[in-house]
Amino acid sequence: MKRENGFSLIEVMVAMFVLIAVVAAATGAIIQAQHVSEGVALEANLQQNLRAGMHFLVRDLTQAGEGIPAAGISIPNSAAAVSAVARPGTPAFSIFENSSAPPSTYTVLPPVIPGSQLGSIVTTVNPATGAILTGAFNTDIITVLYEDNTLESSVIAGNPPLLTAEPVNQPAPTLPTCNGVIAATGASVTLDTNCFTMPGQPTPIAVGNLIMFHNINGTALEYVTSIAGQTINFAAGDPAGLNQTGLPNGTVANLAVTTVPTTISRVWMVTYYIDAVTNPAKPDLVRQVNYPNFPVAAPANPPQAVAEVIDNLTFSYDIVNSQDPAGTYGVAGPGDAPTAIAPDTPFAFRAINVTLGGRSEYPYTLTNPPQFLWNSMSSQVSIRSLSFGVLFPTPGILP
Repeated sequence: MKRENGFSLIEVMVAMFVLIAVVAAATGAIIQAQHVSEGVALEANLQQNLRAGMHFLVRDLTQAGEGIPAAGISIPNSAAAVSAVARPGTPAFSIFENSSAPPSTYTVLPPVIPGSQLGSIVTTVNPATGAILTGAFNTDIITVLYEDNTLESSVIAGNPPLLTAEPVNQPAPTLPTCNGVIAATGASVTLDTNCFTMPGQPTPIAVGNLIMFHNINGTALEYVTSIAGQTINFAAGDPAGLNQTGLPNGTVANLAVTTVPTTISRVWMVTYYIDAVTNPAKPDLVRQVNYPNFPVAAPANPPQAVAEVIDNLTFSYDIVNSQDPAGTYGVAGPGDAPTAIAPDTPFAFRAINVTLGGRSEYPYTLTNPPQFLWNSMSSQVSIRSLSFGVLFPTPGILP
């Protein structure tokens, strides 16, 4: 009898079970690898957003105070020392304020203007339902000021080549004689082509710029509303509220610019805040240069998101030589203060401690229910123009 070759039913079933086990193990490994890859991608994206935001913050904070007078920049204010100058990027407040209780307005802008819990409220998202959840505290904002000392005349052979090199108006026999004209009210300034040819380079003077006037009588800040040839105009009704007249303090008229040689320079006002209003599900870290939304038809300085899905921004400040050793700052002390407490002022800031908090753009699906990945990044920035101080004074000698 001839024997037939083949597999028995039992052998086939065993082979099938082995195959199923191998496929299941391989599938599980593939799924696990996909989850690991998903987690790595989410974490990498989160870290990239945090690093991008911190890069911009550190760059601007390091420059804070560059070219700004030691006494700060005066802004228009009343006889009662109240200013109505707006602060850019502030959803909760419309004027420059400090964090005292009750809050009072600034009349002089320091190089670093803190905004402890003056920003948007912390928000997040329920990963299962997509519902927007709000936290129990507000984020911080910060505004820094620094001078643009790179603005050169458009004429290569111009002498002097920098906007800040000579006063706009100065008498002979100073060479070159700058016969520029500053309106007594501060409504305009016309530059002499012998000293500076508009609009300058590499970044020309433009609508939306801030111009600081400086002479022996003090400082004032104006908002550029239009330019005509060599003339820069500062019309009333600017979004900052800087181009005001008739107030007793902080205006160009107070500087007697028509009788005293006066220098002008361009100042950058940079504000960082969390925008949780435009898209509450994905709040952004926003960098605002000067003021937004002017002119309305074509805004000169629109807000720029520099990092995505950043839901928390906090600052604290190192204050050296604090005049308040009794412990008003609490446990943290003046080395980690959320703001300056009188008699200390922001002029005493020597370093800024920055913390960014963010989450992944999408939930991590390996968990049940899905969850977002969270992380934070911190850094300390020494303020280049304010960081020099006598940290270890000789006994008996005031710092």
